[in-house]
Amino acid sequence: MAEQHKAQAEMAQAYKEIFLYTPQGKAILLDLIKVSGILTISGQRESSELQHMHGSQDMVRRILSILAIDEDKLLSLTIGEDINAE
Repeated sequence: MAEQHKAQAEMAQAYKEIFLYTPQGKAILLDLIKVSGILTISGQRESSELQHMHGSQDMVRRILSILAIDEDKLLSLTIGEDINAE
């Protein structure tokens, strides 16, 4: 169990180093947030389009969860605030 916890912590740190501590990673994360439509209302769409959209959103939610980015931090990130300055 300790090995699994250590592996999870190492993976979380790797995600942070890539997505939060580099300008390129932040740009990619913001692009993923945008193209997944996670901050928009899905509205009327074809079933296959909704399935794809929800799959994309689930992946972005997974990344946000690993990075421990809650709704407040997500808003700060999308408006350009530095969420690492805590």
